[in-house]
Amino acid sequence: MNASLTPNSSSLPNRQRGVVLVVCLLVIMVVTLIAATATKTSTYEEKMAANAQTYNRTFQAAESAVELAFTNETMMMEAIDASDSISSTTSTAVGSHGVVATASIRFRGEGIAPGNSIGTASTYMYEINGEGELDEMNTSTLIRQGFYRVSFVTSTNQ
Repeated sequence: MNASLTPNSSSLPNRQRGVVLVVCLLVIMVVTLIAATATKTSTYEEKMAANAQTYNRTFQAAESAVELAFTNETMMMEAIDASDSISSTTSTAVGSHGVVATASIRFRGEGIAPGNSIGTASTYMYEINGEGELDEMNTSTLIRQGFYRVSFVTSTNQ
């Protein structure tokens, strides 16, 4: 009775033998290719995220440098008095991750204040260079921002 339940191996055609092995090998090969591609993609995504984070850190440091220079009137006066119209450079560490913010101001000239043709106000035009730098990643971000200050002049001819 047991002999009738087992399939007769001689009844299968010779071409059918080993097909399961070939199909399994193909499936394993496809799964391996998918896994390798997913690993490579995740590695690239990790590098892109690290680069975006580094750029953001240096950009924020450059913005901090611009704000620092914008509020520093001594640097503005140095720029007006300097022979090359550039102030001294100020640097400060930002955070604890090796990011350094550097700022300088360049005096661009003097003119008439917008909307004032009488001559009671003068405009002093400046350009700020703010740079955020991260040495360990060998990266930096430079921001240039122009601004002007209006100075009211009182007449002494009375």
